[in-house]
Amino acid sequence: MGLIFAIVFWVIVVGVVLALLVNGYMVALMMRYPRPQWADEVHTVTTEDGWSIQLFRRKNSGAPGEPVLLVHGLAANRLNFEAPHGHAIVDTLEAQGYDSWLVELRCCETATPPEGRDIGDVSFDDYLYKDLPAAIAHIRATTGHDRVHWVGHSMGAMLLYAYNIVFGSEHLASGIALGAPAGFRNVAYAPPALLFRLTMVAPRTVRTLLKSITPIVPLFRPGFLAFPVNWDNVHPQVDAHVLFNMVEAVPPQVAREFDEWLSTGSWRVRGGQVDITAKLPEIDVPLLVVCGKDDPLTPEPRIRQFFDALTGKDKQFLLLSKKGGASADYGHADLLFGKRGTEEVYRPALEWIQNHPVKRIRRRPARKASAAPETVPVKAARTAPAPAKSKPAPKKKASAEEKPAAKKKPAAKKAVQPSQEKSAPPRKKSAAKKRST
Repeated sequence: MGLIFAIVFWVIVVGVVLALLVNGYMVALMMRYPRPQWADEVHTVTTEDGWSIQLFRRKNSGAPGEPVLLVHGLAANRLNFEAPHGHAIVDTLEAQGYDSWLVELRCCETATPPEGRDIGDVSFDDYLYKDLPAAIAHIRATTGHDRVHWVGHSMGAMLLYAYNIVFGSEHLASGIALGAPAGFRNVAYAPPALLFRLTMVAPRTVRTLLKSITPIVPLFRPGFLAFPVNWDNVHPQVDAHVLFNMVEAVPPQVAREFDEWLSTGSWRVRGGQVDITAKLPEIDVPLLVVCGKDDPLTPEPRIRQFFDALTGKDKQFLLLSKKGGASADYGHADLLFGKRGTEEVYRPALEWIQNHPVKRIRRRPARKASAAPETVPVKAARTAPAPAKSKPAPKKKASAEEKPAAKKKPAAKKAVQPSQEKSAPPRKKSAAKKRST
């Protein structure tokens, strides 16, 4: 009996020591890699079920242009679109005067659950039916625009497909899908089984594990983990600092859902009642589909089949491959972190947005837009500290600019051929929105 007690005692001691060492190591990493903050404003939005999620706004200092919603992928956050800083897709949009809103869904550390709820309750349906409608409503109320452009990567673009199917395209001006699986039929990719199973049980432990190895990832460039990537095509500024702060936990229920979709090939939402796979051809938002030649989640035959089946005529397909003229055969994650991403990914995305302008319809100010508790703008550290601007002044400025803008009718859209693999040159109209440097 004494021996058993001794073994138990030493097991506990070793466990406590290991926990302290891991905790100390993580604290050291957090001090070495502080979370970057490049947003001009941070808005907190409360969903219908009481969760608080955050929207990080990047805009020109002058009058912001049309709103663009950027939705991150699985196990990621807003840094999906902000890294490498100065060479990211959001920097391209901001330079052209667009009003970018980077959402962090309820799986992210910035989200706050209501009492009695936590990450263990989160599902894909929560993103689709609660987080994104609340985010879009807030953007529309704040900006006065009736519609938004949507840029999604991986899961963020899957949510675009599902949102369009469930809610329609009334509030969407255009959509850009970067590396988005069009369902999971004929998709051979599978995440590491052990890591995925552990995620279903202890998501925060997996997040800690992934964060702990980020200092060595750029050195060893592993080809596993949940994000297939062509490391030879990754921008040199995507380093341990970026990776450490970009990793988020995957909610256990979301992990189980993806595991089921990958196993069965059937993608369903709303508790299995809505078959997204069967309804994919119904997507009618003007859609740019971008995928990498070496992305196992978007095999070219499957994506072309999905693209050709779309009933909407305003669509374009872009495959990034050496054979097609790109600098590399893109993978999955490097669609946003490529060495030449500005020219090969962001520029076509920008041109697509420019060719599908939002029709500005001035509506009566929504109550939510004027209620101070609903919107909490915070000036980012990247701008010089200044006294907080009073809210009435920007509203008057916006209303003054809306009236002439409403009289302008955008030129007729150019038809985009389904088989087209390169974007049309941007319209001259967009040049007016360029940011002065």
